[in-house]
Amino acid sequence: MPTDEKNARWVCLECHYIYDPAKGDPKNGIPAGTPWSEVPDTWRCPECKILKAKKGVFKRLDD
Repeated sequence: MPTDEKNARWVCLECHYIYDPAKGDPKNGIPAGTPWSEVPDTWRCPECKILKAKKGVFKRLDD
């Protein structure tokens, strides 16, 4: 069953970090429960530091 947009997880294609909205990224100011669409473009992957705004780097994971 596909995940709705609010709960969708996203993977960084550079380092394979998975952003999970249920967990957020509290260390970098993104509280748990924050959907990907509300993560600012200035956010950087906590693993490889690549910018969210960079095109084609993050891909939605379909469950």
